[in-house]
Amino acid sequence: MTTTGVILGKFMPPHEGHVALVRTAQHLVDRLTIILSASDADPIPPAVRKGWMQELFPLAEVIVQNNGDEPLPSDDPGWARIIRGFHPEPIDRVIGSEDYIVTLARALGAQHFILDPMWMAYPADSAEIRANPNEHWKSLPSVVRPWYQKRLTLVGPESTGKSYLADVLAREFGGPYVPEYGRPYEKYRAEGDYRAEELHFIVDGHVAHRRTLAMMAGPLLFEDTDPLLTAVWAEMLLGHSLPDLEARIELPDHYLLLDPEIPWENDPIRYFARADLRRRFYELTEAKLQAHGASYTIVSGDYAARQAKAIAIAADMLKTPKRTG
Repeated sequence: MTTTGVILGKFMPPHEGHVALVRTAQHLVDRLTIILSASDADPIPPAVRKGWMQELFPLAEVIVQNNGDEPLPSDDPGWARIIRGFHPEPIDRVIGSEDYIVTLARALGAQHFILDPMWMAYPADSAEIRANPNEHWKSLPSVVRPWYQKRLTLVGPESTGKSYLADVLAREFGGPYVPEYGRPYEKYRAEGDYRAEELHFIVDGHVAHRRTLAMMAGPLLFEDTDPLLTAVWAEMLLGHSLPDLEARIELPDHYLLLDPEIPWENDPIRYFARADLRRRFYELTEAKLQAHGASYTIVSGDYAARQAKAIAIAADMLKTPKRTG
């Protein structure tokens, strides 16, 4: 006999307490339905939360009850009617962590299971997390972290310290950082002039890395180059821009633009050692930042000065949570 169950909640955002609750529920039933209570005024859109819950619990069915501007029921019979509309077959168990579960289960003709009612195992609170996600970072599941994460991206010509600073920042504030995908691509590509599609391959690789590593990083995600800088490379290598590539740019919260006034270090993978080409690369990068309305700071001086400046900017970014509304 298949046992069915439901969980009701806002999950705004889901935290590790919710994860423990749902996983425990999955041990109690064969088929679990997660009902996400929502409204158009919620600070986190219902579709975003549904995506998180589906990714966290692929074996459960996730349903959104959104009354738009209208208030949702405040009584258990009202919710029972809504749940029966989603779940016309009998419900065996109603699972949650609050007292209302008892009367809701009674209205549905089901058995209640109240799990961890005093939140002793996971004393997290969604409202507190929304107010200060950085303070509660360990309570955020990996799929939720990018929503609250700020990105600090390093751009500029070759041999200006981007990879070095990304590593320094990750060590100082917690990593990992997103590496430049263009370097491994260059190492293994066939000889010859670049084709436009290759720049798209580089963006593909970089964005895939970023989406994966963002879930493992802290409140600040450090990024060594990004698609905007790949768009600059397109102009340097091809002699013209790639509008379809630039359409893929997702601006970070802030850029550090490293100037070329620092000694060149030879590397067989690097292209533009001449001072005039380095300056042109820098000017194209700044122009691209301005054209896209990006927030950026110019970083100059020797490596010690660049490091101090980068750390100070990162520390300042951590003082306030990311605005998500």
